[in-house]
Amino acid sequence: METESVPISNNSDIVNVAEFCLNLYKLQSDAPKSAPSKIIPVNPQSNGPDYIYELHVYLESENKYASRRMTIATLGEGSGSKSKCFKVIYDNLIVVKIPPSPITDFDEYIGSVRAETRIAVQLAPKIEFVAPGVTAILKKIHAFPDGSALSPVELEKKYVEWLKENSEFQEYLKIEDAFVFFMDLSKYSFLSQVVDTIHNKKVFKRRIYEEIIGSHNLLWDILGFEGKYGSENLSICFDMNRIYSDYETKIRTLIKKHRHFASAYEKQKWFLVYLAHNKVKEEDGLPSGFISDLNLLLGKIIKENQKNISAYKKAIWNYISKTTFIQNKTKISGIITNLISLLASLKERGVAIRDLKPDNLFVVGDSERPAKDYSLGLIDFETAVKFGHPGMDKTHQKIEQPLLAGTPSYSTPSHLFKNRLLENVFDDLPRILYLQDWQASVGMIYNIVTGECLFENTKKVLSKITSAARKAAIKKRSLTDVFKKGSHIFWKNAVNEFKEKTDANAEILKAVEVVIPENAQDIFLQHVVNEKDNIANAIRKYVASQVVFRNKKNRHNLIQSSVHEISQYREKWEKGDNIPEASEKIKGKIITLLRDLEQLKIQAQEQEERIKILEQDVPRISAYELLKIMFNTILNAMYNEEWEKLSEEPVMRYDKLPEMPIVFEDTFEGVFTDWVEPS
Repeated sequence: METESVPISNNSDIVNVAEFCLNLYKLQSDAPKSAPSKIIPVNPQSNGPDYIYELHVYLESENKYASRRMTIATLGEGSGSKSKCFKVIYDNLIVVKIPPSPITDFDEYIGSVRAETRIAVQLAPKIEFVAPGVTAILKKIHAFPDGSALSPVELEKKYVEWLKENSEFQEYLKIEDAFVFFMDLSKYSFLSQVVDTIHNKKVFKRRIYEEIIGSHNLLWDILGFEGKYGSENLSICFDMNRIYSDYETKIRTLIKKHRHFASAYEKQKWFLVYLAHNKVKEEDGLPSGFISDLNLLLGKIIKENQKNISAYKKAIWNYISKTTFIQNKTKISGIITNLISLLASLKERGVAIRDLKPDNLFVVGDSERPAKDYSLGLIDFETAVKFGHPGMDKTHQKIEQPLLAGTPSYSTPSHLFKNRLLENVFDDLPRILYLQDWQASVGMIYNIVTGECLFENTKKVLSKITSAARKAAIKKRSLTDVFKKGSHIFWKNAVNEFKEKTDANAEILKAVEVVIPENAQDIFLQHVVNEKDNIANAIRKYVASQVVFRNKKNRHNLIQSSVHEISQYREKWEKGDNIPEASEKIKGKIITLLRDLEQLKIQAQEQEERIKILEQDVPRISAYELLKIMFNTILNAMYNEEWEKLSEEPVMRYDKLPEMPIVFEDTFEGVFTDWVEPS
């Protein structure tokens, strides 16, 4: 076969998928496999995810090449133990999935297709799904006269029987002599596509360019500038006026040098174009060398005023960010609501997907409409498992071992270890399995709102855990120890990265209001109530275990007092204001006790506020609060600080509190006697 000599990609899988489509095109064109052909990259310099190719096949009957285009893009992050997935646009949108272990037997292949479909069908009709099938490709090769009258299931069965009778066509389901899986997404859009549209950087840059060029009058309109970009940026307007005056003086000299005339509009246009694009392009009718000198002049002026120019561009950037966010806020909220609804439906059916990500979800309907008018569907059930229901009696549970794999940005250490180990480490395996989907959703919610990856650094830990587990297995060392140590490193990084990034983006996360769907209300309410009860128990245990205040009434007051009352009393001890005499060491112990209780009571108060919200008929909560609820629920379930503290700093987790050392037991009896018993 003749092929184009220029390499079409450095990615061998991309090349293989392109060659698969080329062979399919030959069959559709009635050309023999040996027909001369070539694959030509249309956008070889593209930095985007999509590779566009032209397929050329020589048709001997017409003595010419026929051609068509196709698009390929890699889906998701690589995982050695999981299939590689590709988005292919060939007539319609298809997902091509190459399994990690080659399948060469047709019956085994069909069995694998049906195995993946088995979990998928348990989700219907509540959750839409697209499962692998031969129909996605075979309908491009052979049409049945009654095909349109058959249901998808009936059509799939008919194609399988046809392939058994016409085994030569089985080759068109293979890449490199091994069967691959195909899914037809012609009716839907990937969630990743929708999110990419919301945060499209090219569109954003174009809007900034258009804003600078289109708002040229505002540089000379102080009130207009203040009204659009805010009073805090008003000084920028004066700075830009000064810079432009300097430019205007110098451009007159340049124009005179080139013996040219330019209108005030042209001079403004050149200035703004350079601001927006860092270059003024050549124009007809201008003296030779003028544009070159103009660019040098503008470059020098911009460099001399870099601080002021940067401030101006930042004001523009902030304005475009704000307006773009406002335009997309309702859409973002609707997607998150549907994602939460999907999680609730999965839990209701006792299924964990274990590799939820934007590339494995598609939008059923129009995401521009209200959340209730569309939903999210699923593809790729390779890692999925049926777990029954969290809290079920273990003796009645038989959970199959799922594939140990996942996408690093959306996974946890529990994705990498077998059920038996997880059952020994945790009390409730089903809870761990369904919370794996919660962790993925935390990453997705953050990405949907901000366009960024939440666990960019944390995900790198997973490959190290895998490596450590392999070494431990070879040396016959405890995998439980590897899991606990790996979990410590992973969750320590995750906690830090979660706090750092959610705090940095708190304003935008708090601005997104999410409706908790009806099918998820009880789930979230139960989690928050459990958290509140756990914190209350922790407060009681902490007060009971300390021996600074032994009087029953004082202990009762410590337990029942509000955050405000504890805070006031802590401040009195810190200031030494009207307190009993005590050594500095004992004062420090008292202050530590009160600080710890204050933090616990703040957490309890937060849970009370969340309960009030979740008990409303239509609960609405910010994406910021939603992420905190979900992440803390996952963390408390998947990490036990008895293994090792996540931080040397006093991070308050109610499941692992500092022990109070014994001090002079009777020293402070009666310290709380001036307190009024809470009603």
